[in-house]
Amino acid sequence: MKKIALLFFAAFLSVQAFSQVKLGFKFSPAVAFNSAVTEGDYDVVGKNGSGLRFSAGPVMDFFFADNYAFHTGLWYTVKRSGIEGTVKGTNLSSVYNMQYLQIPVALKFFTNEIATDMKIYFLIGGTLDAKLAEKPLDKPTNYIYKSVNGKNAFRPADAGLLLGAGSELIMGTNTAVFFGLSYNRGLVNALGNNVKNGSDRVNDFVKVRNSLFSLDLGVKF
Repeated sequence: MKKIALLFFAAFLSVQAFSQVKLGFKFSPAVAFNSAVTEGDYDVVGKNGSGLRFSAGPVMDFFFADNYAFHTGLWYTVKRSGIEGTVKGTNLSSVYNMQYLQIPVALKFFTNEIATDMKIYFLIGGTLDAKLAEKPLDKPTNYIYKSVNGKNAFRPADAGLLLGAGSELIMGTNTAVFFGLSYNRGLVNALGNNVKNGSDRVNDFVKVRNSLFSLDLGVKF
């Protein structure tokens, strides 16, 4: 968490290196889902659906040319992680709500105006995620929660690919609104080294990567 905070602070210190800085806020309702790569006794286990979650927080565009910017921010993001299937004749199901503090690190490209005061933007980069909390749902039947005896089951940090596109509409000298779509795909196994039955590690056989598909709505100043 300290490293995440220091990285965010360093972005503020570098403001003078850019020709223009735009600050704003975004709210992104999202469809949260995950992949589940399994093997061994868990080879018939797969992902367990999807759900509506959200991401929100400040955004910053540091322009180093008229149509090119370094994009970052500090977002509170809720993801969903779930698996279900059968292991040795036993049905299993597990769903967690995952809360993260995300720092996006991306490049943002703008087109010239396609209509009066309107531009299209494209976003490519990644996110660095620090886990704030993990909330198991349906504890009495939650397989992972019971397997780790109520302890934390997920790693303290995550990282993901970030892709996006949208439109930005200038509303005045210093104000713009934007709307778009983004895809945040997890790149690492979110499950930690979870001991099951005193010896077997759950994530030796189950690898979970959390993702979001979001509708981005926001304003910049």
